[in-house]
Amino acid sequence: MSKIIFFGNEQLAQGVKTKTPIFDALLSTEHEICALVLPAAHVRKPFEITKVAQAHNIPVHLVEKGRDLLPIIEQYHPDLGVLAAFGKLVPQDAIDAIPCGIINVHPSLLPKYRGTTPIETPLLNGDAETGVSVMRLAMTMDAGPILAQAKVPITAETTKQSLYDSLSALGAKLILDVLPGTLAKNAPETPQDESEATFTQKLSKDLSDLKFAEKAAQTLANEVRAYAGFPKSKAILLDIPCTITKAHVADSPLTELDQRCADGKYFIIDRLLPENSKEMDAKSFLNGHKK
Repeated sequence: MSKIIFFGNEQLAQGVKTKTPIFDALLSTEHEICALVLPAAHVRKPFEITKVAQAHNIPVHLVEKGRDLLPIIEQYHPDLGVLAAFGKLVPQDAIDAIPCGIINVHPSLLPKYRGTTPIETPLLNGDAETGVSVMRLAMTMDAGPILAQAKVPITAETTKQSLYDSLSALGAKLILDVLPGTLAKNAPETPQDESEATFTQKLSKDLSDLKFAEKAAQTLANEVRAYAGFPKSKAILLDIPCTITKAHVADSPLTELDQRCADGKYFIIDRLLPENSKEMDAKSFLNGHKK
């Protein structure tokens, strides 16, 4: 039996309901999770992983800075570190202090989509597929050698939450696949091709306004999926501030809510959340608010 220290809260995307499939998968093995480490900022928002750790009597440590990690590692003497959405740079001395290193679950097909929004970005770009990578942690962001990868399709019905669910569950499976070889220090590794690397951008509230006159309808429909939960996609409809939660593109409008966009196509509003109200479809909104 080996000792594993876990870094992160498994919130692989912003604005999703976070689950703990990777942590749960490790709990199902013969190995011991000796500690859970989270950035101190995460204490302001409780995560499911903290509850799971406490239910299994696993110590939870909150750290302010990367330099706080080494004393924790030295306290527990883990054989391996597993990281999923930690949100802080792990110093090289902390990585080196763990005999088998640290492996990281990243929800993209690295070297594509390094950075903080690898789930949102393929939705935003209208990609037909994405995936998850398990890599060995390195000091350069998301640049370590690949231990395992797997793909998932993206369809018109894929939401940010459903993509998060699929990728985190697949990441858990890949972690279990590479665990024996990683602990034995004989797992095959594939270096990333730096010439193929692409990078994602952070999301901010400034992105939430739907700019119908400036963007193509499909671009805005992609934003609705990518920005679900945060930063959200907003518009003023019938003088009421609304968050659009589902939309698609068509050549002509279906209701007076639908918006003609810069490319001449129509942004069709399927579902929305009016301010101070509950989520509803477009017909219900019109029935309740049309003057």
